[in-house]
Amino acid sequence: MKGAYYKIPFDFENLIEKKDADKISLDASISQHIFLIATTSLGECKYDETYGTEIWEMDFDLMKSDNILKEMIAETLKTSVAMHEKRIRLEDVEVSVNDHNLGTLGKRRMKKKVAILIKGLILETNRPFIFNNSFFVGPLSY
Repeated sequence: MKGAYYKIPFDFENLIEKKDADKISLDASISQHIFLIATTSLGECKYDETYGTEIWEMDFDLMKSDNILKEMIAETLKTSVAMHEKRIRLEDVEVSVNDHNLGTLGKRRMKKKVAILIKGLILETNRPFIFNNSFFVGPLSY
């Protein structure tokens, strides 16, 4: 149905009980799709081998500098979002990579935190769009 956008993950329990699926705004739909693109590795989606990003390929390569990782992540995001999210015109992708301690006093767990800022224009409404989210890599988690 055009103009109806649904929250993912789908609540199948509500569907079984014949309740309506949770609907979301256009902005939220675009945001959740971009997050899905960013956290899907290339080749994981069997019907479209180009869906996703190469972030997973870099996930265990912690020897690369933060600047190299930042550039590689920004490039793979630009390519994949431009290819798979047709509801926006992509204007800018900014990525920052920082070390982050997720451990407790006795156990230190260092991970790289990837923060993503994507700016664009929603084609349907001609309004600015901003996606701002983050996740951890090494290994990937969010």
